[in-house]
Amino acid sequence: MPFHEIRHPKVFVPNKSFHDFSDAQRFGELVYLTEGTQDRFKINDLYRRIAGKLEEAGPGDYLLISGPSTVNAITASILAYKFGRINFLVYDGAMARYVSRPIVLSQGQEQVNEQAG
Repeated sequence: MPFHEIRHPKVFVPNKSFHDFSDAQRFGELVYLTEGTQDRFKINDLYRRIAGKLEEAGPGDYLLISGPSTVNAITASILAYKFGRINFLVYDGAMARYVSRPIVLSQGQEQVNEQAG
């Protein structure tokens, strides 16, 4: 049996800001997609920067909903296209912690490509 490296999940945070995201570390390593103020009208630039940071994303990774809506939308679109699912992390104020809310949309593009090849 070949050795398989265990990959720990990543938590993609749309924007590094003053918020305390430490509770989300229970789900995996925090990866910040942008930092500071973003120009929401430069969609193509945002897409390229975010897509580069999501190249190593896996189907078990999370998207923490926070920050600029444009960054959330682009990130969710990329993850949905790649995997056919998005594992959202949403802050539950009543519980004072992040909760996982996955959604399965369809068969991901990587799976389609694997089956075609």
